[in-house]
Amino acid sequence: MEFLLSGKHVEIADEERELAQKLADKLSSDYVKLSTLRMVLGSERGMKSCEALLNGNNVSLNASAKADSALAAIAATYEKLNKQMRRYLTKIQDRSISANPILKEKIWASADLKQANDAEADIFDEL
Repeated sequence: MEFLLSGKHVEIADEERELAQKLADKLSSDYVKLSTLRMVLGSERGMKSCEALLNGNNVSLNASAKADSALAAIAATYEKLNKQMRRYLTKIQDRSISANPILKEKIWASADLKQANDAEADIFDEL
């Protein structure tokens, strides 16, 4: 995964760069189809901010956080991206579950349902 870290009106310290790289590596190892992560660190009125854009195969996520320190802002942004990714993957997984034809056959082959279906089938044959 390609990782870009830049600063907006602020110099990026080695400690901040290492944490951001570590968290980006963690994201790329957990989710395999990610292509780029762009993070922008900034400073506004004494608060540190971190904005992130995560792109991948059919997914584009945005997250931002503000905190007293840049390290806390980076960590909060990572947590938000991770939560969004888990929510996205859960949604995709829920939509892609299809009925199992073997299980469906077993359900409809039970003796009770078969007898009920036979009784209803006789009604329609008479019409």
